[in-house]
Amino acid sequence: MTVTVAKMKDKIVEIVRVAETVMFSEDKGWIFICIDFEKPVRKQAQFKWVKARETQFEWVREFHF
Repeated sequence: MTVTVAKMKDKIVEIVRVAETVMFSEDKGWIFICIDFEKPVRKQAQFKWVKARETQFEWVREFHF
């Protein structure tokens, strides 16, 4: 299993998925992130789509289990 985490705006987030297109927008390039991935029980409000071109990560790391 691989988990990808990144630092974004002084917060560590999990990168769940990267998609070129999504059903809710005609814009291209999206990243699906989990804001509170360290919590054992995740809620829908902890996940959100962000535009790739408007998002900057300070670093990105992959962890293999």
